[in-house]
Amino acid sequence: MLLPLLLAAMIGLAGQSVTARAVLAPRGITVRVSPDTVLVGDRVHCVIDLEHSADERVSIERLDTLSTNQFELVSRKQSASALPSGGGRERFELELAAFGLGRQLLPPFTVVYRASGGQVTGRVPVKPDAAVFVKALTDSTMHELRPIKPPEKPSLPFVLLLPVIIAVSGGAGLVLLVLFLLRRILTASAEKIDPGQVAQRKLRKLGSRLSAGMPPPECYEELSNIMRSFLEKRYRIRALEAVTQEIERDLKKLGVAGFESIMSLLKQADLVKFADSRPDQEESRNSLHKAEEVIRTARTPEV
Repeated sequence: MLLPLLLAAMIGLAGQSVTARAVLAPRGITVRVSPDTVLVGDRVHCVIDLEHSADERVSIERLDTLSTNQFELVSRKQSASALPSGGGRERFELELAAFGLGRQLLPPFTVVYRASGGQVTGRVPVKPDAAVFVKALTDSTMHELRPIKPPEKPSLPFVLLLPVIIAVSGGAGLVLLVLFLLRRILTASAEKIDPGQVAQRKLRKLGSRLSAGMPPPECYEELSNIMRSFLEKRYRIRALEAVTQEIERDLKKLGVAGFESIMSLLKQADLVKFADSRPDQEESRNSLHKAEEVIRTARTPEV
């Protein structure tokens, strides 16, 4: 008889403890939400702080059921910190998508307190008074879809384009002027170079190579190229890519001095190249001396 009375008394004390805890707990619960005004579908940030004693643990039930017609739970994050008074604080950070229209209260949830051993010491239902005002994306007075207007092309006034046109034209003119001046400078430099002196230097180098053992057929081939280059630059005729008969015709028209010697050298070089003629080193040296004499006595014809 005594034992049932003691059990009843313990159950009553436990019930009083849970009830007392449920009454005092809301003072340590804060709910904040930002921003307080959003458009339909925008996200809001909700922070729930739960203060508790050092020997307690707290959690939230029905947190995953916060998704309603007005809100949709997107993400959640939990962290803990100590209070200067010796207790602790649990923080729940929620990201919610807001729907509906008008003033929307945050959904209710339940805070559960547990002792260090894990047994539940209290449950506190919470109905937050924090609210979010949700605005519509479009004007509520609209009752039909309006036709989509095509995008308008931006119009650039001629006053703004004029400086660009002037700048481009001026830049193009400057480039053309620079190219013209460069061409004049290069032409003048080329005219100052005496083709006879250039040919004389090439012939002297060719003679040195012949003395060093260069084969006479190769000597005649380079001799022909030197003479043709000299004739083209000195008399302004097509000689490098022309056959010997064409060069002979052009030189006759110009009345070039030493015409016979020039043609003799070119024809001899043709015999070595095309008729398999085999001159010796002495003949090659005599041809070089003859070419030097022709170039030294050559004069630019009067036009």
